[in-house]
Amino acid sequence: MQGIERTYCNICINALVGAWRQMMETNGNEALQQVPYGKGDTLGLDAIPEITIARRIGNFDQHAILITEELDDQAIRRWPTDADPIKQPLMFFCDPTDGSAPFKKFLEELTKTDRAAKIGHLLEACNSEGMWEEMFKAPASITAPTTSITCVRKGEIVFSVILGYICGTVCVASDNGVYRYKLKSFCDPQNEEVTLADVTHRGQRLHFPSVRELKYSPDDCRWFATFLGKNEVYLKNFRDSKLFGEAEKADRFVHYREPPGPPRPLFLSELQNGHGPVGFILANGEKIGEWMHWLAFVKYAKDGDESQALRAFEVALERPWTKEGVLMSTSEAYSIFCRSEGKTYLDISRLRNFPRPCQFRCMLVVTRHDNERVIQVLQQHQCREVTNFF
Repeated sequence: MQGIERTYCNICINALVGAWRQMMETNGNEALQQVPYGKGDTLGLDAIPEITIARRIGNFDQHAILITEELDDQAIRRWPTDADPIKQPLMFFCDPTDGSAPFKKFLEELTKTDRAAKIGHLLEACNSEGMWEEMFKAPASITAPTTSITCVRKGEIVFSVILGYICGTVCVASDNGVYRYKLKSFCDPQNEEVTLADVTHRGQRLHFPSVRELKYSPDDCRWFATFLGKNEVYLKNFRDSKLFGEAEKADRFVHYREPPGPPRPLFLSELQNGHGPVGFILANGEKIGEWMHWLAFVKYAKDGDESQALRAFEVALERPWTKEGVLMSTSEAYSIFCRSEGKTYLDISRLRNFPRPCQFRCMLVVTRHDNERVIQVLQQHQCREVTNFF
């Protein structure tokens, strides 16, 4: 990264730390109440982090373009119109609170005996990760709610920062690699001083083991995490892809049907070891805020041999489903993964045609680089590899 990009990474780390600290300082009543912020039906646990992130990034750079579900109507006014990536500004894709629904249930349980107590104190007074895993799914280091920012500049992914609310860990994917750093107690002001250098020098470097390293069988390679949810359209979209077997049995290898969005690549990291095989992850027609963060992991994650650990493929259905009037899978003509004059890049300008750019959707597979069982299926179906497009 260039110097200015490292500075922006530090600002983003600070913004997410600030969002986490504000959440920890909040009590159950504040976090769980509806507030008239954004679209009008937002919970405090969604609004508090977003307000903090927007303020901190705006204080550093008032011209920064921050894209969230609540703020994209403001971002669209300054959206780039030129397809030339060199002329596209620095942009931040942000998911202030991923996993709001399970987080709400968790906080209701955590604060049920004392809604006036600070969430941070309640988390530190119990085995919060164990509590999360008992209510939902292990490991909490992957499945628990997060806040995240990914930076795009001149058609390329620069970095992604993801912070886990319950675990209190910062994960950064950058040209240094993928690192995970444990924050101090939420009331310790030293957290405000954490930088990219701290994360990489004092944190844990995460590896993304290959199929060979894990000694996966061909069937192990077929297990995956994707969002099938409660809305039937996601299951129909998934089954219509016909990538993973007969339609009525296509979801039998699903490891997790309601996984988190931004941290989903961590299912392919060493953090998943001991929690069942996962050969790949899939964005099942999900919104861009769920999977944009994955691209930094595809770009920077390494396996035990220091080789590029992950590969990405875009899935285009011949007759795609739609949700809220938006295609759930995109052909090359509508894709943001572009190639022109021998160069590959992200064309963010294409999202300007959407009244709400954050509603853009696609189907994206991220797999271990040597997952031959799945890669050959993707290639049979002529899914376009986009590993080096960003």
